[in-house]
Amino acid sequence: MTLVAVVAVGGVSCGGSDTAHDAPPGPSESAAQPTTTAPPSVTAAPVVATFDPEGCPESTRAAVADKAKQRYWLCRDGQAVTDEIPMTTASSNYGLPPVGTYDVFARDETAVAVNGEPLERFVAFYTTARGNRIAFHEVVDQDPATVGDLDQRGSSAGCFRVREADSVQVWNFLQVGDPVVIISN
Repeated sequence: MTLVAVVAVGGVSCGGSDTAHDAPPGPSESAAQPTTTAPPSVTAAPVVATFDPEGCPESTRAAVADKAKQRYWLCRDGQAVTDEIPMTTASSNYGLPPVGTYDVFARDETAVAVNGEPLERFVAFYTTARGNRIAFHEVVDQDPATVGDLDQRGSSAGCFRVREADSVQVWNFLQVGDPVVIISN
């Protein structure tokens, strides 16, 4: 297997200190960064979620993240098309990204973490003031069985870590320009 490293323009991926002193860009501001891979065709079939989701925007595709619960779901045309899916994020003290709506601006098959580690299926939607990108990506440095456990919150340097199959689903679903809605810190 050959890994291809893609370094973000103007910064690295998923990192920074666990403090909220970075001045975040405003909601729906997307950094002018190129997409590094061609988006795949999306073939997700409409499904009705079995829980009562909140926050699905009226857009073709979107993701909604509840950082307090360490869960996210995918939406199509204002309706959830998945149930809640576990994720691991940075601690609530980090505060990034803050509550708001952000657009996917880059999709990298493999990005590079602050520590040089490869991050698979990297779907970026936020950039810190230091230029670090925050994205959904396959979990690293954590047992995949613990993704979503509240006691694991803070294990990430900022990104939204998801299990391998879930990273494939996010990669195949979200495209550049699609909104990611953060509903809690």
